[in-house]
Formats: sequence, C-alpha cells, structure tokens
Amino acid sequence: MLSLTYQIEIKASPQEVWQRLTDAGYYKQWAIAFSPDSQFEGNWASGEEVIFFDPNLGGSRAVVDRAEMNHSLAYHHISIFTPDHVQDVDSDIAMKWIGSSEAFEIIQHQEGVILKVNVTTHPDFTAMFNSGWEKALPLIKLLCEGENT
Repeated sequence: MLSLTYQIEIKASPQEVWQRLTDAGYYKQWAIAFSPDSQFEGNWASGEEVIFFDPNLGGSRAVVDRAEMNHSLAYHHISIFTPDHVQDVDSDIAMKWIGSSEAFEIIQHQEGVILKVNVTTHPDFTAMFNSGWEKALPLIKLLCEGENT
C-alpha cells in the first residue's frame, strides 16, 4: 500500500468544511471529480458503514474508523460492488481495493483551515486518486468559500 497526501487552504470555518464534506448534497457537487454521479449513503459515525457509489458504475462499502465533527474523518474500504449491487470481495481488483483508507483532517489555520486528505491505497489506484483529488479539492474550496453556492 502507498500513502498519498493532498491538501488545500480554505477561507472558511471548520464547521463549513465539515458540512461540505459530509452532506450528501454537497458531496455530489465535489465528488463528481471521481465519477459523474458520485454519491453516498450512510452515517458519518465511528463503526457505521458508508456506501460510496455511482448508480451507473457501482461502488464501494466502507467502515468509518473515526468521525470527530468539524475536525477529522477516517474510513477504510471493505468491499466493492457492481451497478447491480453484487458485492465483490474476491476478484483481483477487489483484493487490491479492500483495505484502502481515506482520512480527512480539518486544521485551523490563520484565516481559515487547511483540509488535508491522507489516502492509503494499492499502487494501481494512485492515478485515480491523484487525478480525483486534484479536481475535488478546488471544488470543495469553492463550495466552502461561497463562490458556488
């Protein structure tokens, strides 16, 4: 597994950043960077499951490891599934994906916050995460700073 880190400065409160990350409506606006109809279902609470999906492409099931409102959020992936909701834990791609994790830190900084994203993943997914976060972080910034709301 590789560790990847991304970050951006945002002129907003930790509460605003947290809301943009965890609210389903806002999530769809920035997660489009990863897939055209990205969405999630579930609760952002430790031990809860969250399902990330695009109805046309399938998705991933994750377990929340940590959810400290307005401060940090971490989860790890436990399976993938097809658009028909068939769970996969045995294929080569599933075996590479399972265990991947994402962690968000919202760090108070001068006039706003630094949003830091730490990803641990198989090397096969590096390009997807690099491309996705390169596009997603500026979208989150826009949503938080009110330029796109």
